[in-house]
Amino acid sequence: MKILFTAAEIARMRLPGLPTTKSSILSRAAKEGWRYEEQYGIGGIRKVFEIPEHYLVLAHGETAGIAAYQNAEHYRVKRTGAENDISGSVNTAKLTAAAQVVEKWDSEEKIGMSPDKKSAIIAIFYKILMDGCETADLSHLLKELSDTLKDK
Repeated sequence: MKILFTAAEIARMRLPGLPTTKSSILSRAAKEGWRYEEQYGIGGIRKVFEIPEHYLVLAHGETAGIAAYQNAEHYRVKRTGAENDISGSVNTAKLTAAAQVVEKWDSEEKIGMSPDKKSAIIAIFYKILMDGCETADLSHLLKELSDTLKDK
C-alpha cells in the first residue's frame, strides 16, 4: 500500500529535487504524470499524490549521508594483527556506503546505537563490502534482522 499526500503536504516536506509550493507541486505532478487519486469530501474533490520513488530515495539517501558525515568523528575502526600495516589505502566510497547503510538503519528503526557500536558495525560492513558484497545486500540483511527481532 502506498501512502498518498496532498500537494500542500508534499510541499511542506521540502524533499530534495521538488518545489516547495503547492502550485509548483501540482505543476510538477501534471508534467511528470504522477499517480494520484481523487478524494471526495465536504469541501469538494482533492487530489492526493503518490510521491515518485526517485524523490524519496534521493531524500533518504541525502539524510543518511548527512548523518554519516556529521557523525564521522565518532567512527573508530580498530585494527589488529597484520591489518596494522598502514601502507594500505582505505576505499572511501565503500566506507561511506557502509556508514550510510548503518545510519539509515539506525534512524529508520530508531535504535539509538552508541558511536562505538556503530563504528564496530561499520567496520564489519566495510570488510564485507571490500570482499565483494553489494550495498543493497547489506540493507536487505539489516531489514531482515529488524523484521526477525520484531517478531520475537
